Amino acid sequence: MALSTVSARQFEIFLTMALSRNMAEAADKLGISQAAVSKSLKILEQETGLTLFRLVNGRLALTVDGDRLLPFAQRAADHLERARHAAAELRGGDTGQLVIGTAGPALVSILPVAVERYRSERPDVRIEIRILNTYDLINGAAGNEIDLGVGTPPVRDIDARVVQLCTVSDICETTMVAALPPGHRLAGRPFVRPADLVNETMIGLPDDSTTTHLVMAMCQQAGVTLSVPIMAANAVGVLSLVQRGIGLGLVNPLMLAGGLFPDIVTRPFRPRTVLRTCLYYSKLHEPLPLVADFIGCLTRAAKTVAARVR
Repeated sequence: MALSTVSARQFEIFLTMALSRNMAEAADKLGISQAAVSKSLKILEQETGLTLFRLVNGRLALTVDGDRLLPFAQRAADHLERARHAAAELRGGDTGQLVIGTAGPALVSILPVAVERYRSERPDVRIEIRILNTYDLINGAAGNEIDLGVGTPPVRDIDARVVQLCTVSDICETTMVAALPPGHRLAGRPFVRPADLVNETMIGLPDDSTTTHLVMAMCQQAGVTLSVPIMAANAVGVLSLVQRGIGLGLVNPLMLAGGLFPDIVTRPFRPRTVLRTCLYYSKLHEPLPLVADFIGCLTRAAKTVAARVR
């Protein structure tokens, strides 16, 4: 078994075959002959010691081992494609691809502004936005699977060694607000404190979110035991429920900067709770010009959007 000789191109051919109806279609997608596809797959099987495909009703189908290898092949193919785009960028061309991971409020507030500005300067660049949780975002940036990550700070469950593989910088700070349905009894208050939430129907975020950690810490310091009977997967879910009058939530005001929930009323949460939005990218290399330009657009967009919610 000579795993050291397995190439990203072989994984690309394997992945294409796995996602095609037959070998002819895979060959057409790859721009090579069916014989070349067949030869590459046989070599990959020999070098890995795995049987990746089997004949089922006259068609090649993935084996159990092939299915397990598939996500790793996807990563290898992604890296190969990103290397091609990087080479084009280093040659000085304006075309390329930018892969951005996002977690948290940046998706509905900062990123749209940044993308709009970036597209006006680099209209030929293809932009892919992946919605990730903070764990996957940081791992993606550390592993160079995404060009940039924009999200919340790392929580304690994320391996510090992975975070250390990233360049991390804050692009803006905001302060937590209570999101209330119109006409809510707390809407007339200048601010909302933990004690005000005791008898309210709270809509919370998952236990591993940065916001949840901060809210629980504030309530503990205030001697308040907070009941959260409803949990949403993300802040969009929280605000959707708030807008229906089901309860109230504590969120980053960036979530409301894009005007998606115009009827929701917000009040500052006290004690003042700072929420950071962070930028992540791999420490393995300096950002390519294509990426560096987007960082500039993102930084300017963050300042513009954050100023609206202060």
